[in-house]
Order: sequence, then C-alpha cells, then structure tokens
Amino acid sequence: MMRHDDPAVRAALAEAFGFDDLRPMQADAIDAVLAGRDVLLTLPTGGGKSLAFQLPALVLDGLVLVISPLIALMKDQVDGLRAKGVRAAYVNSLVSAPDRRKRLEAAANGELDLLYVTPERFRSPTFLELLPRMNVVRFAVDEAHCISQWGHDFRPDYSRLAIARRLAGDPPAIALTATATPRVATDIAERLELRDPVILRAGIERPNLFLASTRVVTDDEKLDLLEARLKQLNGAGIVYGALIKDLEFYAGELARRGLKTLVYHGGLSGRERRAMQERFMASDDAVVLATNAFGMGVDKADIRFVLHTQVPRTLEAWTQEVGRAGRDGAPSYCELLYFEQDLAIQETFVRWANPTLEYMVGLFETLKGWGERLQVKDVDDLRQELLVKERRDNRVGICLRWLEVLGITQGSFETHDLELVRDLDPNELPEFFGTGDKLKDDLTGLLTMARFAGDELTCRRTLLANHFELEGPSEPCGACDVCTNGSTWRAAHFNGRTTDGDAGLAQDRDGAFQRGDWVKVGRHLGQVVQVQGEGKRVMLTVESASDLRRRKVNPAKQRVERLDG
Repeated sequence: MMRHDDPAVRAALAEAFGFDDLRPMQADAIDAVLAGRDVLLTLPTGGGKSLAFQLPALVLDGLVLVISPLIALMKDQVDGLRAKGVRAAYVNSLVSAPDRRKRLEAAANGELDLLYVTPERFRSPTFLELLPRMNVVRFAVDEAHCISQWGHDFRPDYSRLAIARRLAGDPPAIALTATATPRVATDIAERLELRDPVILRAGIERPNLFLASTRVVTDDEKLDLLEARLKQLNGAGIVYGALIKDLEFYAGELARRGLKTLVYHGGLSGRERRAMQERFMASDDAVVLATNAFGMGVDKADIRFVLHTQVPRTLEAWTQEVGRAGRDGAPSYCELLYFEQDLAIQETFVRWANPTLEYMVGLFETLKGWGERLQVKDVDDLRQELLVKERRDNRVGICLRWLEVLGITQGSFETHDLELVRDLDPNELPEFFGTGDKLKDDLTGLLTMARFAGDELTCRRTLLANHFELEGPSEPCGACDVCTNGSTWRAAHFNGRTTDGDAGLAQDRDGAFQRGDWVKVGRHLGQVVQVQGEGKRVMLTVESASDLRRRKVNPAKQRVERLDG
C-alpha cells in the first residue's frame, strides 16, 4: 500500500509542488486517501488542504474528481496546477459547450489526473453521459460545509452529492473544509455517506494572526477607527462590509482623508470585479473594501490585515474570512469593528435566507398560474408578484434553486426557457422548510457571533476553541486584544501607511477612467459611477461627494483629475 513517504509520492511532491516535507495532518490525510479510506479533513485557511487530494491524483491510476463551489476558485487552482505541469482541467458554465465537451472527453480518455466541476454539473446530460467512462478513483469535495444544512454556506446542490458520488462509481471520498463544528462535521459525514471515515480536525490556531474585536457606539466612531487602522497598518488588506452602500460611502470618506481604496461588490460588472481583483493581486499594499464574495478565489499569501466593518453572520464565516490574512506565516492583523446595531442587518439577511414552506408553495403556485406566459416573465416579475421589495431578499433565488435541484423546473428566467416539468410535492422538500429549524439555528449562530464580538474578558483563541470543540491555549495567547495590548502589537509589526501616495493602486493603470475611480472635476470631488464610450468620446457619470448629485462629465472638454493616477 502506497504512503506519503514512498519514493514515487515524494518525487511527485517535490517535482510538482516544490515541497520536501508534508505537515503532519497533511501526511495523515494523504495516507488515508492513498489507502482508499473515506476522509473528513478540517484545516484552517492556508493550511494546505488541497494537497490532500492533489498529490494522490499524481500517483493514482485514474481520475480525481473535485467538487468546488466557486468558478473563480477552481480556475485559479487549475491554472496553478497546469503551470506546474499537472494534467488538470475544469468544467463550468463559463466554458463554451465545445470546450466543455473537449475537456470531458479528455477526462474520459484518461488524459487528466484532476477534473474540477461545480455540483450543478451533475444535472448536465452531457456530463452524466461521459461520467461512467471517467474512471473516477477518488471523489474530493472542497468547502464541504456547504453540504450541511447547519453549515454557514449551505447550497442545495451540495446536499445531493451522495447521489453524485454513486453516479461516479461510488469511489472513496475526501471532504475538506476550513471550519466545521462537530455537529457540522457529523452532518457532512452523514449526507455524503462517508463509510468509517478517517476524521482529521486541526485546531484553527494561526499564531501569526492578531485577533481583536473593538466595540464602537456610533457610525462616525466606526469610520474614525477604520481610518486610524488603515493609517497604522501597511501592506495589502481586505476591509469587509455587508452593505454595498456602506462600502461605497467608506471609499468616498477615506479618499477625502487621503486613503485610496479599491471597491469590490456584486453591483459591479464581471469585468469590473476582475479588474479590481487583478489590481489587488498585483499590489503589495492595496486595500480593498469588499463584501464577503471577495477572497475565496484570491490566492494571495501576503495579505497583512483583514478588518470587518460589520459583524459577520456566523463565527465560522468570520474565522474563514480572517484566515485569508497571513498565509505566508508573517504577522497579520484581524479586527472586527463591532457596532451592536449592525446585528439587525445580519438578522434581516438570515430571515431572507430562510424561506418558509408557505413561501415556497406560494412561489410555485405563482409560476404555475402564469402558464404559457412563464417564458416571457423574469425574476423581477416574480419578485413583484411576491411583494419582494428588497433585492437582497434571497428567498426567491433559494426557492428557484430548490425547484431546479428537485427537477421540478428546467431552463431559467435568464435564457427565457423556464418551464415547469411536474408538480411540487411539499413532502420532498427538506424538513427545515416546514419546521423552521434552520432559521432558528442560523439566528443562534448570529447570537454566538455577537457573544464572541462583545466578550472582552476571554482569550479570543479560547473562545474559538470552545466553539469548535478543540483544544485551546493553556496560557495567554499573546496575540489577541484580551491577552495583550493591541496598539503595542501593531507598533511592533507595522510601520504605518502614508496618505499622500496611491496605496499601490495606480501602477498598472493604463490611463483610462474606470467605474469606482475618485476624481476631481474642477475643485469638486466625486466618484465615477458609469463610463460610456472610449477614447476621446468617453462620457463619465460622476457622483458628487458633497451633495450626492450625479452629473455627466466629458473629460475632453472639462478638466478631470483622477486621484489615484
């Protein structure tokens, strides 16, 4: 039986990944995967989870099929593997149909060692047609907490991966996540139908991270503290917020105080989000203000700080997000600016993520009542019919995904081919639709996060260890706001940031205006919210920082000075 210390495995480790040794839990996981055991592996962000299935893929005869939730994340991983000479590919909705077929044929012909797919791919007829020919020898599920209804990022298609595993020939499986309580770990094992799994749960201990939560009592105090931290901290950093309008407000206020930032959120186009991410990746001191969508697909080891301007929904989410800092092992700073009133924002989000059984049935009956008109309708029509006034209310999207996963609908509003295939039987829906148990559990998770944020007496690492039921520190950790003085720690590890520069954001600019740029039009400060045309025919829509009015600006006729260039 092959093990991690076999010559062939060590040679693959050195040649493809450039490592001479493995971390202890990596070695245990790889041994279990090579032995054909089912595995549940919990390692902190940056702990090297992916190597547990990537290295075996190079020495096993057959294909390792990897289930990943994020398109950007799988692309980054595959690009990195191919650069190392590994035979890897990915298939998702952004790949053209001919290229998808070509990659699937390559997998079926034994020309790949690793194939990354989203869980939704198991509803594709072409994929299911070729799957039996792929000789899948291991089934790897990344971000496995998405399987659990008690996890912090539950996704309907993930809940059906046990069926997908059987369709792939029922190979041994490895489930990986950065954050899982024992309850979530048990749920993952049951839902994926792991057989006598090897369970490996590392502590979430990252000694190079300073962990802090600072209570503020007004929005102005929060903004002032955010400004102070950005001036005290240098290097690349992420500032997380829950609301797009708040992120854009902070960007404007910080710009007026001499701190230039990037902004990343769902209100930007795909091109704009890619541009923001590329600028962040290319800089060693850029600051990005972002919603929690930013970071999962960002493989940047030298992020020096992660700040939260609003409380995350769960302690698991906070742990995962701060884990994006300091993956190179260097000292990094993580702080939550805790404003108790922000809990109401997350409580609303929780309720918008948990439709009731009555809501689901009502939505289905609305679709059914439209009859032949269904294919000329869109999601906004459905929202209006259901009296959904807030676009962040995600109940419509969740219900539509469940109807698709259960095979009740096919097609989509976006492609104008949505149709009902059969009636909905409420009994086939997950039990939590009727009981409200998931809503109660999600609200309990928010309360746990609030207790963590407000605790000023207990070591942060002890609180985290207790939550995840892991062994905590036996003495003060020396790297949290309870165990040591935060200002002393910052002064020892950071030099501070200058405010007269551009925070590393302008080096790769080509001179063209972009949405999100801060500009001076004459003597007035504003932000570019729309760019139309190009070259000498470009027209900007600029929102004034003083009165929030929007004005059309022609740079060819008016003096427009970009503040970061």
